[in-house]
Formats: sequence, C-alpha cells, structure tokens
Amino acid sequence: MRRIAYCVGVFVALLLFTACQPDETELELSTAVPVTVISQSVNTPPPIPTTQPLPTTTPPPTAVSLTPTALVPITLALPPEWETAVTAALTQLDNQQWQILPSDAPLDALGSGQAQIALSNGDAGSLVYQEPIVLAVPFFTPWEAVTLVEAEEIVANGRDDVTILAWEEMTPDMKALRVDGLHPTDTAYPLQKRLTLTAVPAAQTAAADLTVALQTALAPEPSVKITAVGDVMLARLLGELIEQGKLEFPFAPVAPLLQNADLTIGNMESALGTLGQPEDKVYTFRAPPEAAQSLALAGFDVVSLANNHALDYGPEALLQGIDLLNAANVAPVGAGADYVAAHQPYLTEINGLKLAVLGYVNVGMEGSPPYFVTESWAATETTPGVAWANPEEIAVDVTAVRDQTDLVIVILHSGLEYVEQPGPEQIAAAYAAIDAGADIVIGHHPHILQGIEYYKDGVIVYSLGNFAFQIDGDPGTAILNVWLDGDGVRSLELIPAIVQESGQPRLATEEEAKPIRERVYFLSRFLPVEKLGN
Repeated sequence: MRRIAYCVGVFVALLLFTACQPDETELELSTAVPVTVISQSVNTPPPIPTTQPLPTTTPPPTAVSLTPTALVPITLALPPEWETAVTAALTQLDNQQWQILPSDAPLDALGSGQAQIALSNGDAGSLVYQEPIVLAVPFFTPWEAVTLVEAEEIVANGRDDVTILAWEEMTPDMKALRVDGLHPTDTAYPLQKRLTLTAVPAAQTAAADLTVALQTALAPEPSVKITAVGDVMLARLLGELIEQGKLEFPFAPVAPLLQNADLTIGNMESALGTLGQPEDKVYTFRAPPEAAQSLALAGFDVVSLANNHALDYGPEALLQGIDLLNAANVAPVGAGADYVAAHQPYLTEINGLKLAVLGYVNVGMEGSPPYFVTESWAATETTPGVAWANPEEIAVDVTAVRDQTDLVIVILHSGLEYVEQPGPEQIAAAYAAIDAGADIVIGHHPHILQGIEYYKDGVIVYSLGNFAFQIDGDPGTAILNVWLDGDGVRSLELIPAIVQESGQPRLATEEEAKPIRERVYFLSRFLPVEKLGN
C-alpha cells in the first residue's frame, strides 16, 4: 500500500509540475511586436505600482517571469496615403510596439496628445522623404519652362494643359517644364514634396529609429542620366587647333553639360591617329591622336565607331584609333578587330544600374559611280571592321545582353543624308533593337535633326544631326538628355545648340532654340512613317 501511495504521489506531482509550465505558443505570441491601426487615439493606462515586501532577515526568492514585459505602444499619426508604405517599414522595428493613426492633420493629432509621433507633409520636422513635383505637358508641346511664380500658381489652382506628377510617374511621352531654369532632377529645383517626422520629447529615440527606417524604405529608385550628341568630326579646322594644343576648344562652350551626365555618348565620325592611307572615296577624315584626349576632357564616356568614316584610312588606322580611345578612357563601340569585337557591348554599372551600349551602322552607297559601299567595311570573323546594322544580328546582340543588364542603349548610324524622314533600313534596325529589349535607340548620319518615335516600350531618336563638325548646312542641332531607371526611359529633354563655322558647338539662344525644337516636334508627329500615307 505504501508503494502504491508513493507512486500516486509522484504521478500527482508530475501533473502539477506540467500544468505550471508555460505553453510554447503563449511564449511566441507574447514576444511578437504588433503594428495596429486605430481610428482614434488610444490612451495607455499608467502602470500599476507593485508593493514590495518589507526586508526580512532572509530575503524571499525573486520571481522570474516567463512572459516578457509588454512594450508601451507609440502612436504614429500619418496621412492616410502613406499607411501601407509606413506599415511595411515599421515591421523592421521589432524593438517597439506601434499604433498607426491615419489622419488628415497629423500635427494636430500630435499637439492634442492623440499621437506621440507625427509624419506630415511639409518642413515641420526631420526629413524622411523628398521628391520633385513635376509640371508635365505632352513632349511635343512647344512649351519648355515657367517661372516659380507661375509654377506655384499652377500647383495651387491647377491648369487644364498641365499635369502635376511625381517624378516616378513620368513617362517619356511627357515633358517636365523647367522652373526658373531648373529641371526636376536638379538639387535646387524648388517644387518638392517633403515628408517629415516630428515627435514629443519622450518619443525622440523611437522617432530617430523610425526616421532611419523610413529613409531606407522610401529611398527613390536608382536612376541614370545619359547625355547624347550627334556626329563628332575632329579633323579639318578642329583637328588643326587640337594639334596646336587647344585640346579643350572643340567642346568648350558645351563641356559643362556633357560632364554633368552619368554617361555621355557621341559618334566619332572619322579615323583617329597617324596610320594608314586614305580610302578611294569622296570624303575621308582622320583626326589627330590628341583628339582622343579632347573627347575625354569634354566628358565623353562612350563613342560609336560604327559609321561610314571609321575606316577612311584603313583597318590599321581603325585599330590605332581604338587603342587611343581606350588609353584616354573613352570606350569605343561598334567596331573592332573582328566580328566579335565589333559587336561587343560596352558594359558599366552606374548608381546600381547595369547598362549596355551597342553601336551599328547601315548607310547607302556613297559618292558617284563607281560608288563606295560602306557595307564592305563590315567586320568578319577574321578582319577588322564595323558592326553592320543587320536587324537579325542586332536582335541577337541585344537579346544576349538584355538578361545581364538593367538598361540597353543602341547607337545607330543610318538614314539618308539631309532627308528629314527616317529611311526603311533605319527604321528596321531601330525596331529590331526595341523588339529585342533595347530601351532607347539614338541615331545620327543624316547631318540634320529628325523626329522622335515612341515604339512599344522604347524610344527612338532617329537623328541628332551634327555636333562638332566643320561642315556646310543647317547649323541647328541638339543635345539629348535622357533619364532612365529600372523601368526604362523615364524622361527626355532636347537642349538646342548651334554648330559654328569653326565646327565648335555652342548653346542656342532662346530665339535660335525655338525653331530647332519645334522642327523636331513637327517631324515627330508624322511618326511612325505609316502616318505619311494617311
């Protein structure tokens, strides 16, 4: 009987011990730090004071709580439109319990004691987020800028022909109006949407943690600014001046714009160096070796050699020019020692975005009988030359780099000289590039400006005309600014310029700029070319 009683006692003790143990699920729930949304302020009751036992000769054992002490929630008042984004950021702050109070007047909620922290639009507290407010019009609208007074009037009262957008909502078929000469991407641009954080003294530590979390979560998407120009030919007078040591002369008036871009691209419309003999063709150009340094000083990062003058002095001069450019840290594309080299993309990473640049040429016969055929310069498996703009080969090249990069830029030397409409070979090559995944095609060769086409998800700028080139003809040209992000082209801008008699480009005056832009806008309205038949 004693043995039975002993066993029963042990069994009962075990049951009691088991019942006293905390449930694992209870522990997990008690350590969670929830984010709750409230429709009005929540008053947290003050803590209940604990009565401490009087000291005795032998202190009583200290109780150990298996459930963590609950955190006192902090109420965050914010504009309703920010609730989703902020809730996601708060999940990263597991050291605090949060309650969200959507409010049209967060600072009033803070002042009345309904919240300890307020997230509000304006400049009241610590800056956590900022984005430009864009005044946008259709790209081909002949309207480029407003004053700050005019801009503030539009923001306050609206205007039928202006769309107010966040920068991330811009599309390339819309144009951002400059405000007092400043573009929305300029640091000093005056129209900004700001989100700031304000806290009562007791919540300053939590507010500091929240500021960092929101700045990280709301950081703008990385972007790249590309500046592109047309034909650059540094022989004739410009070449003579370079040989005299005036390396900066060819681009001096426009160099600041070229240097301000993340990536600057042009077309090198000549051979480069001292080697070789002129080919049997009407026009042959060769720039002095120092011209590579002139390009670098001006801010060029990439130049295409895929054109009808790259081999004006033969393959030996082509290869010398490539070496000179590489030595000056100007990357050549569109030509090389063989087919693979000519079709090799320039790859780079800027602001966290991976870019590829490819160059191609397809121009007709040159001169009078016997005509010179530029396609004879196409690189082969064993001979130097240029990358010919065969649509099928363009598609293969673009497809090969599309999955390795975020953005693909194609430079195309094609079209008919002094003809404003793009030609069939020009269009076929550009479409092939976009169809394969290129984001933008930037063209030249006609020696004049042509239109801009929005094709599928890409943009085609058919011709930027001449840039640094001593040549007869229309002196009007343009510098192209392109802003891109992970979604492709975000925005475009044309900066009109004038090619002077020396071949040196300068910025156009306001009077000169108007017809240059408007001609591009006019020509663009007839693209795609099928519209010409309507």
